[in-house]
Amino acid sequence: IDAFHDGEVHDIASLKRLRLDAPETERFALAPDDIVINRVNSPEYVGKSALIPPLAETTVFESNLMRLTLDSRRIAPRYLIALLQTPAARQHFQSHAKHAINQASINQQDVRSLPVMLPPLEAQLAFVRYANAAASIVAKQQAALRVAQANFATLLASAFQHHAVRCDEP
Repeated sequence: IDAFHDGEVHDIASLKRLRLDAPETERFALAPDDIVINRVNSPEYVGKSALIPPLAETTVFESNLMRLTLDSRRIAPRYLIALLQTPAARQHFQSHAKHAINQASINQQDVRSLPVMLPPLEAQLAFVRYANAAASIVAKQQAALRVAQANFATLLASAFQHHAVRCDEP
């Protein structure tokens, strides 16, 4: 659960390892383009979801998650994961959550009841292309911002290191 946010798995190396027998592994194994949804957590994290990327080793999902395996002939996985990140989807899960002390949960019916606009697959794939292009631009801008911030920090350090003035000097 901690290894993903904003619809993406970010820290595969942090995943815990365990041993399972073959039937358990087959039953709970994740495949690329599966989607996992957090079904039990603190209220703000219920409904948190991620698209599973290609994985280097067999990976299973934990009991606080549920897995969606999609029919890619009807719905593009990247289209659905984008929809699951919207405020409307988050609100849907929040409004359907059952609350206990410091925990909330949703079930399969709560996920099934989420309204999903299903345009033709071509339109979904066009959306995915545009979304990927926008994400690429954002990533490049964030990288450029990091470089600019590092350059500015270096400039500040250089400027003030060589020209330090004692406060008690006139």
